[in-house]
Amino acid sequence: MANKHLPKIFVKPTESIRAALRKLTTNKPGITMIPQGIVLVVGKDERLMGVATDGDIRRALSRGVSLESPILKIMNKTPFVIEGVKTNTEILSMVAEKNRKEKWRDNRLNKIIIVDQNRKVLDLVSFYDLWQRSDTRFKQIGVLGLGYVGLTLALTLADLGFKVRGFDTNNEVMASLARKKAHFFEEGIQQILKDNLGKSFEPVKDFRSENNCDIYFIAVGTPLNTKREPMLEYLENASVRIGRVLKSGDAVILRSTVPVGTTRSFVIPTLEKYSGLRAGKDFFVAFAPERTIEGKALRELRTLPQVIGGFDKSSTDLAASIFNHMTHSVVLVDSLEEAEMVKLINNTYRDVHFAFSNELSLICNQLGIDTHRVIAAANRGYERSSVPLPSPGVGGACLEKDPFILLHSAKRKDGPSLIKHSRTISDTMVNFVADSTISFLKENNPAVKNPKLLVLGFAFKGRPVTSDMRGSTTIPLVQKLKKATKNIYGYDPAVKRSSVTALQVKHVSDLKKGFEGADAVIVMNNNPAFEDLEIRNLLSVANKPCLLFDTWGLYEKAEVEKVKGVNYKRL
Repeated sequence: MANKHLPKIFVKPTESIRAALRKLTTNKPGITMIPQGIVLVVGKDERLMGVATDGDIRRALSRGVSLESPILKIMNKTPFVIEGVKTNTEILSMVAEKNRKEKWRDNRLNKIIIVDQNRKVLDLVSFYDLWQRSDTRFKQIGVLGLGYVGLTLALTLADLGFKVRGFDTNNEVMASLARKKAHFFEEGIQQILKDNLGKSFEPVKDFRSENNCDIYFIAVGTPLNTKREPMLEYLENASVRIGRVLKSGDAVILRSTVPVGTTRSFVIPTLEKYSGLRAGKDFFVAFAPERTIEGKALRELRTLPQVIGGFDKSSTDLAASIFNHMTHSVVLVDSLEEAEMVKLINNTYRDVHFAFSNELSLICNQLGIDTHRVIAAANRGYERSSVPLPSPGVGGACLEKDPFILLHSAKRKDGPSLIKHSRTISDTMVNFVADSTISFLKENNPAVKNPKLLVLGFAFKGRPVTSDMRGSTTIPLVQKLKKATKNIYGYDPAVKRSSVTALQVKHVSDLKKGFEGADAVIVMNNNPAFEDLEIRNLLSVANKPCLLFDTWGLYEKAEVEKVKGVNYKRL
C-alpha cells in the first residue's frame, strides 16, 4: 500500500452512513496526504467494493435515507479504477482518455483509485496533485488565435515536443497553413512550420472530440474601437469556445493584452458559465503576457523571462511548469492583475520613451539643431542617458494600442496626461513628415500638378524585419499625401505587393523605376535592405529638385547632397 494512512478512509459495506461520514470528515489531507471528500468501501483483503463521496451522502440524506442505513445502500459500485502500478503520465493519459471518451466535463475523475488485479486497493490519488507533478510535455495544448503571437508560440511548443493544435477564425490564416505556409514573415518561421506541421502541430477546425486538449492558450487580438476603448469580442468568443469543451483538470492561459482585471472579471466568468466548472476548483487559470518583438519572436520565446500570474498558486505553478520547458527563467507575480499590468507597463514605457525623442526632434527642427548629433552627444559616455533616435511616429499593433488599454484600466476621467501626450506626439510626427513633404513640393515644384512620390517602408518597423502593417505610421502618412498628389509609389521588401496596392499606392519592385522622375522620396522604416541601397545612383534619376526625407537617418547627409538638386532631410 502506497499510503499507510489509507485505511483511515476504509469502511465495511455493513457500516452505517454515519460511520462513513465520520471517517470522511476527520480525514486531514495535510497529514494523511489522502484526497478529501471520499471513503472507500472494502471487503475481505481490502478488496474494493465501491466508493461514497460527500456528494453521494448529501444526495442520499436529501432523499430521506437514514444515517443508520448501511453505506452499501448508497455507494457507487462501479467507480473508475486503474489496475496495476502506473507512472503519473500513464495514469493521467488514461484519465484524459476516459474523460474524452465519456465526454465528461465535471470533476468525476478528481480522485483516482489504484487497485491490483484482485481489486485490492493500492492507492488513492488526487487528479490535481498528480497533474501538477507530472511532466507537462505529455499534455495536449490548444492555441486559439494564430497570429504573430499565437502561431509563434504554438510552433515553439510543438518544437519542444508538446502536441499542439491551433485554431483561428480567419479562414485565410487556416488556408495558408493548409498550404504549409505561414501567413506573415518572421525569421525562421517557415522552417519550424515545415518541421512540425502534421506532426506535433496540427491546425484544427475546433477542439471537440479527438481535438480536445488539456491546456488552452488564448492569443487573440484586443483591438480598439473608434473611441480608442478596448474591444473584447474576440476574447469573449475564444472564452466561449473553450468553455464549451473545458473539462475538469484543464488549464487556460491568456496571452492577449487586456485591461487590468479582465481575466478575473470577464474571462473566468465566461469560462465558468459555458463549462459549468469553477476556476480554482475544477480548472486552472493563469495570465502570462506575450513579450516578444516581431522579427525575433521565435528566438525570444526561448530566451526572455516569462511573467506569470495565476488565479491561485496551483495555476501559477502549472503555467510555470510549461514555460520552464521553453525558457531559462520565469518571473512569478502575485495575481492575475499584476501579470496583466506588466504587459501594459512594458509597452507603454517604450511608447513614452520614444515620444520624448520625437518631441525633442520637433523642438530641434524648430531651433535649427541636428537632432541626431545632439542625442549622440547627450548619450556618449553618460550612463544615465539612453535617449533613442527619433522616428516618424510610433506604430505597431501593441505600442499604438496598449497605452490606451492602460488608460482604460486607470479609469480616471482626466487620464494620466503623460501617456495621452505620448500618443499625441506619434500623430504629430506623421503630420510633420507629411506637411514638410507637401511644403517642399509647393515651394520647389509648384508647376508640377501631380508630383511623383516614392515611399519606402510599409511595415510598422524595419528592424527586426517584419511584414506586419498593423499600426504602421506609413498608412496615415499616405492618406495625408494623397491630398497633394495621387501619383504615389511604394515598396517594402518584407510586405506583399497586394498589401501596398490596397492603399491605392502603385507598387514598384524595380527601385530604379521608382526613383525615376520622383519629386520626393520618403524612407519610413529602417529595414536593413534600405541601408544597402546605392542611394546616390538611385537619386541621380530622380527629378530635380528632389527631397529625400530620411526619417531614420540611414544615409550620410554629405554623401546624399553630392547629387546636385537633392535636398536631404531627417528628423
